[in-house]
Amino acid sequence: MFDPTSAGPAARAVRLVEKIAVFVGIGDYTLGTVPEVARDYDPVMTAVAVLISVLFSFEWIVRLWLAPLDVPAFVIKDVVPHREAENSAALARLLWLCSLFGVIDLLAWLPIPAALAWGFPAATVRLLGVVWVLKLVRYTPALGLLARVIRMERQPLLGVALVFFVALVCAGTLAFIAEHGRQPATFGSIPAAIWWAVTTLTTTGYGDAVPVTATGRLLGGAVMICGIGLFGLWAGILASGFSQELRRSEFLRTWDLVAQMPLFHSLGAAIIADVTRLLRAQAVGRGRVVVRRGQPGDSMFFIADGEVEVFADPAPVTLGPGSFFGEMALISGEPRSATVVTTRASTLLRLDVADFRELMARSPELMRVIQNESARRTGRAVSPLSPPA
Repeated sequence: MFDPTSAGPAARAVRLVEKIAVFVGIGDYTLGTVPEVARDYDPVMTAVAVLISVLFSFEWIVRLWLAPLDVPAFVIKDVVPHREAENSAALARLLWLCSLFGVIDLLAWLPIPAALAWGFPAATVRLLGVVWVLKLVRYTPALGLLARVIRMERQPLLGVALVFFVALVCAGTLAFIAEHGRQPATFGSIPAAIWWAVTTLTTTGYGDAVPVTATGRLLGGAVMICGIGLFGLWAGILASGFSQELRRSEFLRTWDLVAQMPLFHSLGAAIIADVTRLLRAQAVGRGRVVVRRGQPGDSMFFIADGEVEVFADPAPVTLGPGSFFGEMALISGEPRSATVVTTRASTLLRLDVADFRELMARSPELMRVIQNESARRTGRAVSPLSPPA
């Protein structure tokens, strides 16, 4: 029920309630800073903040109680190798309390009632609700992806950060030398000049500090160009890391789907890797038309999960996990001979025609399986395909 990846109705209800509470709480403490609103509705907004804290305290207690179900036994053994089995539940709860989400869940409810009990003003106490937004991290996989990318690319990112720091110190020092005589109030010290370097190097340019000497302006132009280059490097490193991580995640997901299909069980790991690289997983809802009779064939599909119905002569055919369809148009080059509709939500692996030809050259044994199945379905022999030269 509290698993963020669960698709069950209870889990979805819990996630919905928690997100609504977070957004209501954010609106409560932000509107509470508007003097007119706070004057008229201060007791109501304080009551809302307390109610949300109570809700999150109940969630924290339940998650703490269920922590032994989420912490694997081998993790506990790694932490305390000789821990007795009867104490493993208590240790699991302690590990959860010290985890990131355990701390976030604790801070989401404890500070507000504690501050009210100590007599702090309600308007100040409500500002502690800023912690609530951190609870959304649990339901944001993209943040985990960002953390993995930063961890993988930390060396080049730190290298660019070092260059940024060197450029910042050098620019601040040179700006101080060039400008402090003409503008002692603005560039009267190196820290003040470094502030100008920060706003210039980041191309923000607040305009509160502007060089007036020719040397200072030349330096400013060079710092701006340097800043564009450095932030371009950061963006390029992160974009490349995101692309690699997304490809890796998609490869692993598709590999799991491919490895579960009986059609590929007899293939070696190298061929499965080739197949996985070429296939594209896609989720299709119930009642969707995947291919339509008469359309040109540009791809075939493997059913990893779900079910489809093939409307072809002489009678419709139902296909389940492990089956495939759409291959006849690729083999014969003719338009689609049937319409295929999903009868329930399905996960399909799509193979485009160009990749089909490549796979045909790499794995003739897989192509023979596909051709034999096509011949069995149609009741006529299918001419074997020759790999492209």
